Amino acid sequence: MPSGNLPGPYEIEFLITGWTSPARDHLFRANVVVTGSPAIGTAATAIDVQKTSGATAKLNVVANQIWEFLRLFNNTAITCSGYTLWRYVTGTHAKDFISSGAVTNPACSGTGGAAAGQLTQTYRSANGGIMKVVILESNQLGNNRVTLVPNAAGNPSQKLAAYILSADNVFISRDDAYPVNALRDSRGENEAIWRQVFR
Repeated sequence: MPSGNLPGPYEIEFLITGWTSPARDHLFRANVVVTGSPAIGTAATAIDVQKTSGATAKLNVVANQIWEFLRLFNNTAITCSGYTLWRYVTGTHAKDFISSGAVTNPACSGTGGAAAGQLTQTYRSANGGIMKVVILESNQLGNNRVTLVPNAAGNPSQKLAAYILSADNVFISRDDAYPVNALRDSRGENEAIWRQVFR
């Protein structure tokens, strides 16, 4: 994402737990657009999130849809403890709690992952910026960079990319535009997690 741009205007954050030796959790965050201005504490079933198509869906529906793609990246020992919707204070990195909820199928449904691994997907946004999607300690292994090929019947990374480039997508880049083109699938190690696990 272009440096200097701020996150938001809203962000869905998933808390993903279950890694051991040592015990650790990860957050997955996605910038989204919410219609209207929901008050703090508004139920997820009453909040509308805008899709690439211009249509909207309720926050609880959107969160469950995103999680159905994310849960493919890890085995059943890893679970989602829930999601939170945050609203960023304009022009800052400060954020206010708006809503939260639980996903319908909290357990992951894929194979085991790689300790300290990091997968980074990149996309071109409609405003010309770069959107990054980061997945930590997933089952998508390797130390290489390849072209990201969206494929609804492919591996977990390709399936997520197919969603992100579909009309159902809700992710936006930090330049406030929806992604329009998949670029790279880059895999390697996250140094901070590597030090936590192996030192």
